Amino acid sequence: MMTARLGILAKVVICGLTMVCSSQAQSGKTQAQQLVDSTVKKNADVVGLEVSATPAGKSTCVTIAATEAKDLGEKCDEDEFAALKTGKPHVEKEADGYDVTAPLHDVSGRLVGTIGIDFKSQPGQTGASILQRTSEILKELEQHIRSKEFLFQPAS
Repeated sequence: MMTARLGILAKVVICGLTMVCSSQAQSGKTQAQQLVDSTVKKNADVVGLEVSATPAGKSTCVTIAATEAKDLGEKCDEDEFAALKTGKPHVEKEADGYDVTAPLHDVSGRLVGTIGIDFKSQPGQTGASILQRTSEILKELEQHIRSKEFLFQPAS
């Protein structure tokens, strides 16, 4: 009798987990990825966006959401580590626009990771104007981030 109940309970748990995993796999999106997608959609001057953070239980910072799927899982580079360490954005002028790496915070101001933004080249752009746009985008994003753990949760 006890074995039968445990067997039924195990089936219920496995089925429940399968349904959760299946629905997550179908959407394939985390909250971080949903934020990346919606931010790129709202900001025509942004051609690339990625969020990097250290997953719970891991010791390495990696890309957890990006406009380019091939970037997912990449280890953080010097720009991301610098932004995490200094708390300041790093701006690079490139041939096709600007690349900015900046610290990313949750709504309470706690550091949760970094954001990398690729801005397309536009007339009159300067490092200062790009920093201003980065600040605007961060303000918009950070108001939705409840915690670092929130970034890894399945999108609803």
